[in-house]
Amino acid sequence: ASRYGCGQEQCGACHVLVDGQSKPSCQLPVDALLGRSVVTLESAQNPDLPSTPYVKALQAAFIEAQAAQCGYCTSGLLISATALLMNAHETVSELQIREALEPHLCRCGTHNRVLRAVRKAAVQCGLKVLHAEVSE
Repeated sequence: ASRYGCGQEQCGACHVLVDGQSKPSCQLPVDALLGRSVVTLESAQNPDLPSTPYVKALQAAFIEAQAAQCGYCTSGLLISATALLMNAHETVSELQIREALEPHLCRCGTHNRVLRAVRKAAVQCGLKVLHAEVSE
């Protein structure tokens, strides 16, 4: 579930999809969302939504990579990764993955596992992952 974390757009736990983009819900006034598509992690799994295959691939990859420890940041990470993969056109770069996940605070130290999981899900979704010279 989307979580209320810091309330200051600093932790990423509350991210939701707004018109296909990952946004911190703690900084979104409800009236600004009128007429817009708002998708939480739970509703992103609705088979009628374009996010479904990406969420399912990411969840499976997170489980396999043991990327979620305490789980507090997981929903926000999954939402941002879903937005990234949904909006990618044939390829996604290591830098794009890191930039998409940068707003998320995870104190469990599973950053490398999260990166591996997103790369794996990207490939499962038919995207080519472009590796950059970035050390883990």
